[in-house]
Amino acid sequence: MLRFFAAVTAGAALVLASSGTAHAYCRTTTVGVAANYNPQNSGCFTEGLLLFWKNACVSYSIAEEGSRNVSSDDAKRIIDAAFATWPDQTCTGGGSPGIAVTNIGNATCTTIGYNPDSPNQNLIVFRDDRWPYNDAFSTLGLTTVTFNAETGEIFDADLELNSSQRNLSTTDAVPANGFDLASVVTHEAGHFYGLAHATDPRSTMFASYKPGSTALRTLQQDDADGLCAIYPDTKTRIVSPSVSPTEAIAADACNPQPRHGFTALCVEPKEEEGCAVAPRASGNLSAVAGVLGAGLLAARRKRRR
Repeated sequence: MLRFFAAVTAGAALVLASSGTAHAYCRTTTVGVAANYNPQNSGCFTEGLLLFWKNACVSYSIAEEGSRNVSSDDAKRIIDAAFATWPDQTCTGGGSPGIAVTNIGNATCTTIGYNPDSPNQNLIVFRDDRWPYNDAFSTLGLTTVTFNAETGEIFDADLELNSSQRNLSTTDAVPANGFDLASVVTHEAGHFYGLAHATDPRSTMFASYKPGSTALRTLQQDDADGLCAIYPDTKTRIVSPSVSPTEAIAADACNPQPRHGFTALCVEPKEEEGCAVAPRASGNLSAVAGVLGAGLLAARRKRRR
């Protein structure tokens, strides 16, 4: 999730309180954090298993419904560029992150969720009419991730963009009161790949956004190194020690199809076999990295923030 903050002085204070750790990136885990958790002050939240895509390539779909405030051409151009900028980075040790991404085609579905026994889509959807969660004024985007609770493998990820009463900008120069769509999507794409909020205010993955800024479009080296830490090459995924003693497992061969195949349509999962999801809480200085799957093959319920 990305929030905006207008107070410049607050941002300056956060810079002064910057973490002294070797890196600022954090990885998302299977355990939600307390509402007042602030990685800038407390460091990365490490309880639970690290999340990752096992496949060497993943895909996403943009909802055909689109937005009244953004043309379909602009939406596709900006979203495609934002997702592509992550695997296009260079790791500190050389090479590029070992994951590829592709736009697999539009979806008619606008409902986020994961189907454990039928085709899926990793959905990107604009919410023009109403933001269906709390903090509609300050929240710019939300990423929902469903995963295997025993390994941390990501099964599905959906992005919702708050276009309700928002001055979303699609131009190179952003108005002082505007919200740069490219910055918002680039940040949320980081959550899609498995990154949590960073501890450094200069990072794209930091939790806040200043209106009029385009800074989050451009990844910092630490952002890139975060992706490299999950996907060091196309054949390897770095996981929690309890998943593998070597903290690495083999990646699956490239197949951009979503789990159980792709569908552009909404498919309602069976009531008894849905995946439970629970919110990853946030405070004023740190917003959620996503709504995370709290269990696998649990009774279908959704608690959303």
